[in-house]
Amino acid sequence: MLEHGTILLVDDNPQILNILADLLRPLGHKLICAASGALALDLAVSDPPDLVLLDVMMPGMDGFTVCRQIRAHPLLAQVPVILVTALDDRESRVRGFEAGADEFVTKPFDYVELRARVSTVLRLNRYRKLSAQEHRVAAERARFVWAVDHSDDGILILGPDDLPHYANPRARQILGLDATNPLSEPFLVSARRRYIPTPPEAWNVWPVDDDEPRFLVCPESRTAAEYWFRADLLPPTNNDDVRVLRLRDVTTQITSQREMWTFHAMLGHKLRTPLVGILGGLNILSGGASTMDRESIGRIADVALASARRLRAEIEDVLHYLRPPADLYGIDAPTVNEVAMLAEQIAVDLGVEDLTIQVEPTVETRSLALTRHSIEVVFREVIENAMKFHPLRAPSIICSMQLTGTASLTIELSDDGPGLPPEHLPHVWRPYYQAERNFTGQVEGMGLGLALVARIIHAVGGQVELTNRTDTRGTLVTLTVPLAV
Repeated sequence: MLEHGTILLVDDNPQILNILADLLRPLGHKLICAASGALALDLAVSDPPDLVLLDVMMPGMDGFTVCRQIRAHPLLAQVPVILVTALDDRESRVRGFEAGADEFVTKPFDYVELRARVSTVLRLNRYRKLSAQEHRVAAERARFVWAVDHSDDGILILGPDDLPHYANPRARQILGLDATNPLSEPFLVSARRRYIPTPPEAWNVWPVDDDEPRFLVCPESRTAAEYWFRADLLPPTNNDDVRVLRLRDVTTQITSQREMWTFHAMLGHKLRTPLVGILGGLNILSGGASTMDRESIGRIADVALASARRLRAEIEDVLHYLRPPADLYGIDAPTVNEVAMLAEQIAVDLGVEDLTIQVEPTVETRSLALTRHSIEVVFREVIENAMKFHPLRAPSIICSMQLTGTASLTIELSDDGPGLPPEHLPHVWRPYYQAERNFTGQVEGMGLGLALVARIIHAVGGQVELTNRTDTRGTLVTLTVPLAV
């Protein structure tokens, strides 16, 4: 059935307009009448019709002129035009076709012929529009497919069974899938073959979209830095169980953010302690040197001088840290014994008096797949966190290190603080999350400590966990760190 359209009737004779309207009204189309060529152009531009029925012999602007202007207008160029004329000579028809007319109807009207020509032209115009629309859709789809195929992001279309229906070339590259191989296994199975899904709790409910950020991490090695891909899942539409997954390379953002956090944390840790010794000694000398004996002055000066030398060494470490990352990867992986000594030194720096270290003898000489400055930041953040939560800021800390399987070291750091409410535990690794703000009333720091610990450990393929102790009160931080090959 032909859809109803809009027909513009143009004739300077009102009686002719009435006759045309009476003949076409039974077809059910919307009819608009114009008594001049100029008015017809104005009406057509304001509301483009589906057909123009145009009289040739009109004063001022004749039908040929109106037809040419319709064809020249970008909004009207495709509107079909039927010229109505009393002329039946060959020359008039040639002029009409040259002006852009699609059909001719001669006066006096044969109402059957008129209706048939109008219906035919409208039907052809409708098919032309549908064809043009299909062509536009096909062209847009081709552009979309080209954009997806050349995207820097991996794009997959996943079915309800997590089986990819489609993967663009970048997604195949990320997952290590050959361009010609069929997509025959679930996405997460392919992903686990190359990457460590992080954080685990967010992937445990895959593919439920719970707004938790999900990452795929290719851990750092001796020859290459880590890679991070963020996995964003577009929820299915109504009555559709197909999902779109985007894998975006966020390595630069993650590593830059982690390096910035690490630098800020390390800078504060390294400069604060020696500055206290320098300023404290100078303050004593400034206020009481005139009443002190030479021996006392010498002891205080020695403390200040030792602190100044330590400050110089710490600044050298900071400058070393600012070297390009390629200078740091894999060159100073500490042994477990060195890690234990580092933990003791950090505890002294932070004023922790009760630290117990337990090391499984079989791993004492094994090296961690972490640089010294990274493990130092990890220990400082965890131990400082234990102090901050302890009501007396004097926690008893137990640090144990033991082999997990054949390639990982488990480091457990437990304290005797008040522990954390269970509802806070799933969120402690998030950036800027500060459970202590409401729990202890303290607002020190920015809430980046444990988030930084997680980023450092995840970057080498390790795992982090924080729980409340079950044997007594306090918290237990468990770090699983790969051993260096």
